[in-house]
Amino acid sequence: MHTLLPRNVLYLWDKRTFFLGVLPELRQVSQAAPMLAVSLDHPMHVHAENCGRTILCHSVLFRSGQQVRMDSGNGVIALCYLDPFGQDYANLAATMTEVHDGMCVRLEQEPFFQSVFAEVLRKHPAPDALYITLEQLFHQDSVKPVLVDPRVEKVVQRIKSSIADNLSLAELASEINLSVPRLVQLFKQHLGVPIRRYRQWHRLYVTAVGVARGDSLTEAAIAAGFTDSSHFSNTFRTMLGMKPSAILSHRHRVRIFA
Repeated sequence: MHTLLPRNVLYLWDKRTFFLGVLPELRQVSQAAPMLAVSLDHPMHVHAENCGRTILCHSVLFRSGQQVRMDSGNGVIALCYLDPFGQDYANLAATMTEVHDGMCVRLEQEPFFQSVFAEVLRKHPAPDALYITLEQLFHQDSVKPVLVDPRVEKVVQRIKSSIADNLSLAELASEINLSVPRLVQLFKQHLGVPIRRYRQWHRLYVTAVGVARGDSLTEAAIAAGFTDSSHFSNTFRTMLGMKPSAILSHRHRVRIFA
């Protein structure tokens, strides 16, 4: 299928990130946000931590912080990193048909999702239009709202607003009148990952936005708070399972919308 489709696309929003295309390098992933993966052609081979076997499927949903190995076999794949507070994950988990050791597999409306994403790759819709499409896909059925402690929400916003400052845990905890251990516990409870992992994840997003706006990869990484390009590359590879050049350096291969 992918030989007939245009180049890869990457959409960046504050709440979600959406990639659609071919990622032959994708292997081991340690993402800091829930992720939905949907293959548009042949099945993916996926293996999550604590799962005793490899699953062959066209759609899979991972929770935050889950260690994952994936092989899309050079096929066209949609990767949607979902809202960090878990409402997207809760909605989608309710529509998956199987669960294997915490790994949700096979969407009930899998062919419909595939057709929608194939249309996205053909037409490259505007970011606002695609965001509405994803909202409709992810919120078709009503599920119990995910409640997030407002103190955790405040810390997340503080991290985003001071991305290059690297505020300490003590500073963040002081701003919401919590002890450091309680903040660490509460943050992990609501987002599924430690504060440091989430901050690195957001810095990857900020770097990608900078590249989309015309900055060089190094300039964007430094502006996002990475100490140098090596720090950025190592973080990117650890979390996303591929080199940054697979998405961000070959602008003729990947069209970025931010």
